[in-house]
Amino acid sequence: MNYTQAIDQVRDVVVKMRYLESIDNIIYCDKWHVCPKDGFSYEADVNAYLAEIRHDQLVNDHVAQLVAYFETVDDSQYQNDIERGMVNYLTAKYKEAVQIPAQLQARLNKACSEGQLEWERCVHANDYESFKPVLKEAFDVQREIAQAIDPTKPVYQVLVNRFDKDFTLEEIDAIFEKLKEAIRDILAKTEESRAKIDTSVLKNDADKQTMMELVREVQDLLGFDWNKGVMYEVHHPVCTCNGPRDSRPSTNYYELFRSLLAAAHETGHGLYNYNGSDEVAAAGLWGGIDGAMHESQNMVGRTKEFWTAFYPKLQEKIPKYRDVKLDDLLCALNKPIPGTNRLNADELTVDLHIILRYELERDYFEGKISVDTMDQAWNAKYKEYLGVEPKTYSEGVLQDVHWASGYIGYFQGYTLGEIYAAQMHHKMLEDCPNAYEKLAQGNISVINQWLKEHVHQYGQTYSARQTLIKATGEDVNIQYYIDYLRDKFLR
Repeated sequence: MNYTQAIDQVRDVVVKMRYLESIDNIIYCDKWHVCPKDGFSYEADVNAYLAEIRHDQLVNDHVAQLVAYFETVDDSQYQNDIERGMVNYLTAKYKEAVQIPAQLQARLNKACSEGQLEWERCVHANDYESFKPVLKEAFDVQREIAQAIDPTKPVYQVLVNRFDKDFTLEEIDAIFEKLKEAIRDILAKTEESRAKIDTSVLKNDADKQTMMELVREVQDLLGFDWNKGVMYEVHHPVCTCNGPRDSRPSTNYYELFRSLLAAAHETGHGLYNYNGSDEVAAAGLWGGIDGAMHESQNMVGRTKEFWTAFYPKLQEKIPKYRDVKLDDLLCALNKPIPGTNRLNADELTVDLHIILRYELERDYFEGKISVDTMDQAWNAKYKEYLGVEPKTYSEGVLQDVHWASGYIGYFQGYTLGEIYAAQMHHKMLEDCPNAYEKLAQGNISVINQWLKEHVHQYGQTYSARQTLIKATGEDVNIQYYIDYLRDKFLR
């Protein structure tokens, strides 16, 4: 087997792996959008069967020979970065599939499928007691997976690296300690000014149809291509990537501004998902990098320039806002209000919500807390970090779908994504000083083109940290994000 034959075979395996992933994601999308409740168990069986096929597709002599062959290939022999990316992608997937027994993977799939359904029931019923065995199984199976992947490393390190491969826990801890200190300082310095901000302007009588129409306007302003995506409704907004040109963001319609901001965030995921180059799509590396890089992709949803362009559309649909100045709306929308809900959190305090979840996961795997004490630890963290305490389980420990759906070790990616976004924002303004001036005029093309050129087009060719360095010319630098927060809230 020579290099050309081997790389062609790698491409074939990777592309077919992504076919199966697409099927899985389409079922996921269906399950949380239109699947009747009585259809869940059957779809879970389909998911389990797909997991068996994926395992067999990876764990075989053919793939083992390909991986072994490329372990002997010198880095300089690769014809381009996409071919190197394909090999890295296949190697990582193969090694993990070999390490994780098929039965354990099937158990994870079952736990996620049944867990999400039970989470939805429990959150509506405010029933943590019934959720405890679901949560214990979720954490237990993740512990076994981590130990199977690398028994020499701390469990939580392995789980975090499944989503954010480039960081040690020590690096994340140091970043988060610095950020916590900065946020607390800003909160203290803005306590008096925050008290004067009137948030009553956010109250409105928008009905669901109006919200849906305004969400569509948000996505149009963000440059979402409706030939490459659809929008759907779900309790907990997500974005699924079902193929190189098929991206499906979602939102809910419980409250107007929550709906709009969630839609903007998920649309950022959507653009990243479908904007890989044709070469990246053909190589099976489409969809973007999970974790922090994906979470960094909505840079504009809370900016004055975005709302300058969008506000006339809001005023047209909701007459109340014809008498509200944009600056007054933005002050209310961006007012730091320590609260109990992550999805409703403002731009300053949201990272405290993320950090405490990361710390709870870390503490669980270090044996400091258990499922029986998780709710108490959750409330204590909220009291310590945000000065508030959830009144119910549903607004507390039950509020996120992540743990029930297998995303244990994911939360840090939200805050790392904010850090990435601030760093890319800084670099983009160096390269394109008029980008936000154009946005205020309703033209996001400069921003989207910069992101496509420096991030989106590469898909999963590089790691997140490599992509950040390639885009900005430097490694992770938290100072850009701290400066951004200080400038926004202390100026």
